[in-house]
Amino acid sequence: MKKAFTLAEVLVTLGVLGVVAALTMPNLMKGWQNRSYVTQLRKVHTELSQATEQAMADDFTQTFKATKAIRQGTPGLFLETYFKTIETCDADDAAGKCLADSYSTIEGKSVRLRDILSSDHQCAVVASGYSICLNTEKLIAVTDINGKQKPNVYGRDLFLLFVHNDGTVGSANMDDNLLSDPTSCIKGGYSACIDSIIQNGWVMDY
Repeated sequence: MKKAFTLAEVLVTLGVLGVVAALTMPNLMKGWQNRSYVTQLRKVHTELSQATEQAMADDFTQTFKATKAIRQGTPGLFLETYFKTIETCDADDAAGKCLADSYSTIEGKSVRLRDILSSDHQCAVVASGYSICLNTEKLIAVTDINGKQKPNVYGRDLFLLFVHNDGTVGSANMDDNLLSDPTSCIKGGYSACIDSIIQNGWVMDY
């Protein structure tokens, strides 16, 4: 005859399972969310790379700065030509229109858009859900990978990318010391987050 579990044994087992779930679920949820962020970030990276390559091919040049839109100082023209945009704006009216009203670092400190966007940045909201801004002087692209939706945190859904003159897209900072320091991203190092993700094989482990 099989012995049945007592009520006390069942309650103890359920209690243990509840504790395990409480300990593991936050990490599981964070891991899932981080993978979701990286998937969208990689999409932006790919589409920007394809756009720069196409612009260079269309203008028969091997340097991105020699393309018509960048040469004329109209990055908005580049965005409208090579992305399916649904709204455009300048740096002055980007907050609340193309980007969220405010952002913070992972540590919770305020991020000022004027520290990231220069006066020649032009922005667009792309139909697939992200926002992107580009300037012509330093070729720095600022992207919010899910538009104005939360969390609006630098290193989670707000990133800086650098468009190299050969059309490749990568880090906005080439300082090896910064690249090797993952805490720079958490503290708000404006290019350290994408550095960390790319170096780790497109994994957000911070």
